[in-house]
Amino acid sequence: MTYRKLTSSAPFWIALVTLVFMALKSSSNNQLFPGADKFYHWLGFATLVFTAHIAFAKAPLRSLFIWTLIGAASIEVLQATMPGRTASLADMTVNIIGVLTGLAGIHLYRDGSGQPAQWRNAPRRKKRRRHRSADKGDSAGGRSAQ
Repeated sequence: MTYRKLTSSAPFWIALVTLVFMALKSSSNNQLFPGADKFYHWLGFATLVFTAHIAFAKAPLRSLFIWTLIGAASIEVLQATMPGRTASLADMTVNIIGVLTGLAGIHLYRDGSGQPAQWRNAPRRKKRRRHRSADKGDSAGGRSAQ
């Protein structure tokens, strides 16, 4: 595995492991603010989709969308089977919104050619060239025009 592939896929694997760990751990009801749970769902899945695109740049966006939704539904089903956790339609809705936010971030991240913005060069200004005028006292052949 090349260094570039390793560095581009590491954020995805970190996001995936963190998301699965946080989703399946037995959680306490201590939240930083009301609705923090929904914010974490949204942020986790937006980050997962965005980093998946960086890690698997050649994968079609449709497959990223489908596989991430399958993962989100699987997490909700697993939460329903775990003691102390419940599955929620509201959580799944926020997961879907997070996936769509990640896809929107991908579209903002890429340039028009479909390449990630991090590998494109900044546009350079073209130097203006001065053109010499042919009518500066001499015409073709060295004779002056009469």
